[in-house]
Amino acid sequence: MKKKKTFIRLAAVVLLMALVLACTVSLDWGREKEEKSPAEQTLESLYVDQNGAALPVVVNTVEEESASVPIIHDLVPGNPGSPDVEKNEIDTENTADTRTALGDSFRLGNFERPFTESVMAYHPELDIVKLELSAGDDFYYFTFILSGPGTDGFGAGYYGVEFDSDYDGRGDYLLWAKSTSSTEWLIDDVMLLEDLNGDVGGLSPVLPDKSPGDGYEHVLFGPEALDDPDVAWVRASGNNIQLAVKRSYIDKNRWYWRAWADAGITDPARFDYNDQFSEEQAGSPNKNSGMYPIAALSMMDSTCWIAYNLEPTGTELGGCVQIQPTQEPPPPPTPTEKPPCDCSGTCSSYSGEFCCEYCGCTWYDSPEFKYCAN
Repeated sequence: MKKKKTFIRLAAVVLLMALVLACTVSLDWGREKEEKSPAEQTLESLYVDQNGAALPVVVNTVEEESASVPIIHDLVPGNPGSPDVEKNEIDTENTADTRTALGDSFRLGNFERPFTESVMAYHPELDIVKLELSAGDDFYYFTFILSGPGTDGFGAGYYGVEFDSDYDGRGDYLLWAKSTSSTEWLIDDVMLLEDLNGDVGGLSPVLPDKSPGDGYEHVLFGPEALDDPDVAWVRASGNNIQLAVKRSYIDKNRWYWRAWADAGITDPARFDYNDQFSEEQAGSPNKNSGMYPIAALSMMDSTCWIAYNLEPTGTELGGCVQIQPTQEPPPPPTPTEKPPCDCSGTCSSYSGEFCCEYCGCTWYDSPEFKYCAN
C-alpha cells in the first residue's frame, strides 16, 4: 500500500514537471537544443526505473534555422574583349556518325573522345571546336566554343583550364567549373586548384607512367575557401561556356595552358588521366586501333599545351606547336661526262680517225688521202 502511494506521488510530480517543461519550451522557443532547462534535469532525475536506470525522456525541441549570409562581391567579371589567343580544335561532329574521332593521343594525354563508353554516343556539349583567351584588367577570360549544347543542355560536365607557369609540361594550377545554363556570372561549383607537391603528370610530364600522383591537392578557391569570393567564375553564353579567373592568382603573365571538357572521370585529384589508366583500360576512338572503342576514359575532350605570351620552341612535349624535321634535300644528279666526240654530223665531217671510228664510221688512211666515210 505504501509503495502504491509512493508511485502515485511520483506520477503526480512527473505530471507537474511535464506541465512546467511545456511552459518552459513555449516561452524559450529559440534556445539551443542541447541546453537543458531545470525542469528537464529534474524530470531526468525522477524518471528512473526500479533498478536505478534512467528511462528515456523525449522532449520536442525546435531548431533555430540559421540565416544564410549573403556573399558580397567587390569584383565581378564583365564581357571578354577581343581574343588575345585563338585556337581551333577538331570538330568531331564531322566523324560522329561513324563513331570515330581524329587527333586523339593517349600518349600525349590529348583526348578527343566526346563519346559515351563502349556505345560511342556523341555528346556535342563536350566537343571543343575553338578556344579563345582574352586578358582583361582584372580577369583572364576563357571561351569554350562547343559543337552544340546537347540534348540536355550542357549536362553535368566540367570545363577546365590548366596552367603550366614553369614550362615543364606539368599543370601548376587548374581552373575547374561545373557547367551551367546561367547567363550571369556565378561562383557556384567553381574551383581554383593548385598542385603544391609538383606530382601532376607522375614521374614523366605528359607521357604515361606507372607513378601517378595525387593531382591538384590544394584548394585556392572553392565552396569551402571563400576568403576572396571573387576569384573564379563561370557562365553560359549562347552555345558556349565562359570561365574567368583573377589575374593576380596565376603566376606571372606568361604560361602554357590547355583546356578540358570532362563529364567522365571529372576528378582533378587524378590528373594526369593517362597515368591513372593504361591504354587498354582507356580504349580508343580510332577504329584502326586494337583498343577500339573507348572505355574508361570517355566523355572528354582536351587540348595540347597552348602558348600565352611565349614563343614556343616547337620542342615542347605535348605542345601545340611542333617543328617538323627538315628533310635533307636530295643529292644533285651525278654529272655525266661530256662525250669525246660530237656525232651529230655525217661521217665525212669527222677529220680525225678517233672521232670517225667513235661515231661508227670508217677511217681511210692512204698515202694520198686520209678521210672518213660510211
